[in-house]
Amino acid sequence: MKKILLSALVCSALFSSNSHAQLADGSIAPDFTVTDINGTQHNLYSYLDQGYSVVMDVSATWCGPCWSYHQSGALEDLYVNHGPAGFPGVSPNTTDDVMVLWFEGDGSTTQADLEGTGGNTQGNWLAGTAFPIIDDASQNGPYQIAFFPTIYTICPNRTVTESGQASATQHYAGIGNCPQQAEGTDASIIGYNGDEALCGAGDVPVTVDIQNSGTDDLTSAEIMVYDGATLLSTTNWTGNLVTWASTTVDCGTVSVSGATTLEIVVNASNDSEASNNTVEKVINVAPLSGSNITVNVFTDNYAVETSWAIKSSTGQTVASGGPYTAGTDDQWGGGGPDANTTMTHEVLLPGDVDCYSFELYDSYGDGMQYGTGTGPDGGFGFEIVSGGTTITSVAAENFGEQLITGAVVRTDGSDASVSTLDMANINVFPNPATDVVNISMENVSSEASVSIMDLQGRILATQSASSMSGTQVITFATEGFAKGTYVVSVSVNGLTSNTNVVIK
Repeated sequence: MKKILLSALVCSALFSSNSHAQLADGSIAPDFTVTDINGTQHNLYSYLDQGYSVVMDVSATWCGPCWSYHQSGALEDLYVNHGPAGFPGVSPNTTDDVMVLWFEGDGSTTQADLEGTGGNTQGNWLAGTAFPIIDDASQNGPYQIAFFPTIYTICPNRTVTESGQASATQHYAGIGNCPQQAEGTDASIIGYNGDEALCGAGDVPVTVDIQNSGTDDLTSAEIMVYDGATLLSTTNWTGNLVTWASTTVDCGTVSVSGATTLEIVVNASNDSEASNNTVEKVINVAPLSGSNITVNVFTDNYAVETSWAIKSSTGQTVASGGPYTAGTDDQWGGGGPDANTTMTHEVLLPGDVDCYSFELYDSYGDGMQYGTGTGPDGGFGFEIVSGGTTITSVAAENFGEQLITGAVVRTDGSDASVSTLDMANINVFPNPATDVVNISMENVSSEASVSIMDLQGRILATQSASSMSGTQVITFATEGFAKGTYVVSVSVNGLTSNTNVVIK
């Protein structure tokens, strides 16, 4: 990925992405129709419906690890020995059950780069390559491509697994684990789309994805939602699903009073396979906490890329931290005193009734993954401690640019003495701003921290204000900021006040 000097496995993707990570294993693959460099059209679901598993490699011509994997011949061997019968380059003795599609995922790549004569390439990607090459970055978004190469295996039932830089033998062995069609009727449940974190007891909307895993068309099914032995809801679905087709069913809402494990079951008449009829999903309720909490962030070797924010139910940033100190190990700021350690922050939440989310950011866009983590499981991520007890713990590795964890903590207003800063004593001007942003404060009782953040909660500039009576003004020059909306955050004694400002 980003640190090629440290890792020969992956390259950083040089495009902006709002993804949290790659598609989760078991996700339904988004359909696509693309055209390769020879003018041949390829439709994903058409291949899947014919019984082929599709191995999808999203790479870039400039990516060294992508080139090394390409040169290994793994996908070429897979395609030649198992590709569609009669396709160019496929062996007459093929098993005829695999399709390989190679995507150039950088939209700026030229034909010359693919041919090895351009200025942004590792070599000739076309020479000796039989499988289709598709110069099209349109699937980066739907497939949440955060780095090159990203290699997925898509089974005929349309589920995705990130299979990585495996050998041809390993790829084919994995394909052997793809679900097979059942004879007759087979309704399966393949996904839960409802809420998994609640701020408190209440109604949970439940939607699920069901799929026809049988050879006969599926025209009706019954979906039941249980809490233990208690039946919470029953939904009757009718329609028409051909083999491997899927649909989303709205099962309405169910009421829960606390942390609950929902069991969702799909039944169809004469269903031939029961093993795929049930899914369980744990519904968590945000843990109750006092206003005083401790946030522990378990950094990787690139702590300079890590920042975080706690946000209220209205989206207001009430606390934030990072980015941390850069090191000198390499040009990316690796190492340093804040790397591979636990960064501890004491946070005072507003004392009202609310539920808070935690957002973790990586400015490079590849999450946490390098170095040695200090988290509970020896990895990276964060935890929230209240009253000496860990109430939320989240492991976080290759999450891309942003990881949002909802309902990490809630307050019930019992800390009545705690309030947000008095906005009447804080003024941000001019707004909109052109050259400078001024923040005036009156009668600051102790040292204050004044920051400008982007809308994702990342701190861009910080100054301190000393305690004093009367009015003082903090000024930020805006010449280094792009045009847009920012947040001015003032924190005193753990209390925070945020104000939006527009920079023109």
